[in-house]
Amino acid sequence: MKSPRHFTIEEYNPEWKKRFENVADRLRQLLGDNLIEIEHIGSTSIEGMVAKPQIDVLAIVRDISKIKDIVGELEEVGFTYHGGGYIRHNKEDEYLSEDTKDGIRLTSVHILPKDNFEISEFKIFRDYLRNNIQDKELYINIKKELYALHDQNYPAYDAGKEGVVKAIIARAKVWSDNNNI
Repeated sequence: MKSPRHFTIEEYNPEWKKRFENVADRLRQLLGDNLIEIEHIGSTSIEGMVAKPQIDVLAIVRDISKIKDIVGELEEVGFTYHGGGYIRHNKEDEYLSEDTKDGIRLTSVHILPKDNFEISEFKIFRDYLRNNIQDKELYINIKKELYALHDQNYPAYDAGKEGVVKAIIARAKVWSDNNNI
């Protein structure tokens, strides 16, 4: 059995935006005309949020099947290809990561085809937390509490967030519908 990956959570760092832009530039070159849009998602994209210092990237492409054709090029520039089916209940994704030599995850790249239902969920969650201080504070507090309990057990930390994340996503969808986002 694989040992749990070491992780930390940190206070928001404005350098995360620059790290995202660096990754996005490399992906734009490699994905070329297949790329429709690239977004900074996850906690590092939300100013003031505590987060694992891991940049989460959403790349939306025209043809997901073309990703397998460039795996070698992606790996040459430092990405590790993990294949598809990484996102829960989603069969139409490709997942890449960048890790340090000692296994610390620096970047997670979720590649999804246009019209995939997960795209709006990623964006709505991010945008809602950027605009809703109360739920942002709730999420920060839950993350800190869970990290204090499970700093050596990422699966337990991640599972502990699940109920709060689902509740926030439900509120974010209502917010998005009400604001025509």
